[in-house]
Amino acid sequence: MSDRILIVEISGKRPGTAKQRPTERLETEHDMVIISNNSEGYVTDLPIINVPDDYREWYCANIKNSDNAWYAPMNRSYAIKWARENGYRYLVQLDDNIDKLEIAYMDKQDDVTMRYRIIAKPGMLDDYIKMFVTVLENTNAAMVGCQLSGTSIPEKKFLRERYVYSIFALDLESCPDVFHGDFEDDIEYRLKCAQMGLPVLQIIPLRYGKTGQAHNKDLSGCRAEYLKAGLKRGEHMVKLYGDIYECRMTHKRAFTTSGVDNEAINFRHYLKPVKVGTVVYNMEPIMRTFREILAKYAEHKPDKSIFKTKKRRKAKI
Repeated sequence: MSDRILIVEISGKRPGTAKQRPTERLETEHDMVIISNNSEGYVTDLPIINVPDDYREWYCANIKNSDNAWYAPMNRSYAIKWARENGYRYLVQLDDNIDKLEIAYMDKQDDVTMRYRIIAKPGMLDDYIKMFVTVLENTNAAMVGCQLSGTSIPEKKFLRERYVYSIFALDLESCPDVFHGDFEDDIEYRLKCAQMGLPVLQIIPLRYGKTGQAHNKDLSGCRAEYLKAGLKRGEHMVKLYGDIYECRMTHKRAFTTSGVDNEAINFRHYLKPVKVGTVVYNMEPIMRTFREILAKYAEHKPDKSIFKTKKRRKAKI
């Protein structure tokens, strides 16, 4: 399976080492490259593929619909093209600032609900990828990803049609060819899949974390453009998908442990659910793979200090 899978770190204008691009600290046995629009000053052992000028010209002439943050969508699109041309079947795309992987799920024991959380271990990225590919092989999904840990809590659900960001796998035989700009390219890509009748699945127990922006002090990568755009970050999506997408600026923060932050105003998007309909050809290998992953990390203990809740009795009326 490994020779059919390519991992691409999507990166641009974030010079330095793995300290600046923590994704490169994740261990993998699969082929892995960086695809970038600007890799000047990068110190890395990974092969770097800079988007060639002819592809940039084609993308700008045919796909780009904004002069703002179009570099990342171009890099993502070129990654699909490059992977196909080099014989890969599955493409895993990672943002360059992934700093945490974890498995989190809900279980019931003796009338008590326990929410388990397994913090990243060496090699966990390849377990994620094995899970992604197994789901792609046994469903009609074109794109599979996971949850952002800061905006979710462990739950009992396993597979759902949801939006996925920052770390996901594509089936190169069925997925759309390009990501459109500008800022909300991952959301637009999911909606493009829906128009093609292809579900995008989130594996609920798999979660990731990213380096925080720390009140807009980190302006590397695309973050300077995000800050400068403000509410305009969502203007094209409102025009294209106004029945599904809306956005506003707010002092409320998106994280599950945060409320209002009066020191910063944040962009928030609001999305209505989109359901295509998932066909599962064979659930057995999906569940077997997940059980094998849980068994591999079976030495963990539930995080009782945060995630223990007693089952509530229903009041008699």
